[in-house]
Amino acid sequence: PVFDAPDDVDSKGHIVFQPFAGNAAYRSLPPELIEKTVQTLRTLPFPVFLMTRSYVRSCGGGKTIHAAEDARRFEGGNVTVLDSLTVPATLNLVKNCHAYVGSWSSLQQAAWFEQKPVAVFYPQNYHDVVQRTDYAFGMDRENTLGREFPQVEASELADFLQRW
Repeated sequence: PVFDAPDDVDSKGHIVFQPFAGNAAYRSLPPELIEKTVQTLRTLPFPVFLMTRSYVRSCGGGKTIHAAEDARRFEGGNVTVLDSLTVPATLNLVKNCHAYVGSWSSLQQAAWFEQKPVAVFYPQNYHDVVQRTDYAFGMDRENTLGREFPQVEASELADFLQRW
């Protein structure tokens, strides 16, 4: 489906890059991996939309369940930082993308539902991957590159994204 969104981004053939997993937990890409991935994406002939949601949200007991995600320093060249895009506009952006790159989150699942190439990075021994839970339904697809954080190689990512 195409969702009616007041803030749609008019683009096709771009890469959606979501380095953050929506919380302060361990699923967000480490800063050095974000930097390395942005450097790789800058070498490719695709516009890149880097997705963030910069607000802090806490639950009972004061635990932070969503942290500020500041990626403004990466803005420029083929990289556009989109902060706080609505859910419908985000889903439309995924639907129209060339590929998804980023952290283990609901967006990589949306990209799998849309049959998009997915390069997803996650912590070592991440349970959804190791146990192949229902959340990992696209991991074994030919158009999925799944890597633990320390295994991510810039050249492999670039080759993967250009192959599709």
